[in-house]
Amino acid sequence: MSHVEQSGSPSPRARVCVDIALRWGDQDEYGHINNVAYPRYLEEARVRVFSLGLGDEYAGLETIFAGSGEIAHKMLLASQHIEFLGVLPYGEAPARIEMWIGKIGGSSFDVHAEIFDQGSAQALVARAVSTLVVVDGDTLRPKRLAATEREVLVRWHAEPLKMRRHG
Repeated sequence: MSHVEQSGSPSPRARVCVDIALRWGDQDEYGHINNVAYPRYLEEARVRVFSLGLGDEYAGLETIFAGSGEIAHKMLLASQHIEFLGVLPYGEAPARIEMWIGKIGGSSFDVHAEIFDQGSAQALVARAVSTLVVVDGDTLRPKRLAATEREVLVRWHAEPLKMRRHG
């Protein structure tokens, strides 16, 4: 089960919330969700919100970024940075992924996300920034965001995460 929450538009707490069921096969030998599962969870949340817009996940973003219809845009993942802050134990409670737009560029935007353990710990276990590039559906070349697309993204814009620097 998942849903969308938005506490104002625009707002520092404008977030799309998606609950992702934990899979038994995603755990490691310690009973924690393995780090390699996090990118898949983030991808599933993005697909639900930006492409499907099913049920409670309707956020207005899927009308532009579904990759079909009159506006044949697609999104490609250009980069993803994940910081692991704790462990996510396997259990019945789904992980909660809260996402928002942290930066909007000419043909790209950054999806910021926080992943929470909804089990007994109720803790923030990871943060991520995923850069998506909007491309033409036929040529797959970057395409500048139109004013209407930018308007939809701005409704979900909030303060970007401050990620640790590395390298």
